[in-house]
Amino acid sequence: MDVVTLVGWALSVVTLAVKAYALGDSAIRPSAAYDAVGRLPKPFWLIVLFLAAGIQAYYAAAYGFAQSWSGLLSIVGVIVALVYLFGMRPELIRYSPRKKGRSSEGPYGPW
Repeated sequence: MDVVTLVGWALSVVTLAVKAYALGDSAIRPSAAYDAVGRLPKPFWLIVLFLAAGIQAYYAAAYGFAQSWSGLLSIVGVIVALVYLFGMRPELIRYSPRKKGRSSEGPYGPW
């Protein structure tokens, strides 16, 4: 395996991981937080991020995993995922309900 193939594999893994993380994060956020932010609704983000990950998976099956990151739609998908992660996610976190309890509690009680 040459260096170009290894770099392609690394970029494919990273881009697919970013898309999957963005999709998973958008799925767990409540719809009320999306409404409170006042931008695009939750179904839009779920569909767009699902398509972004799905298109890269299709490219991986059709052209090989090492080149799945280099398609135009795959690159657009990475951009959409980054817009979600750095533009929407901080706002959604601010409007999401917080867990009850003190922040200084560990898994077995307070520190």
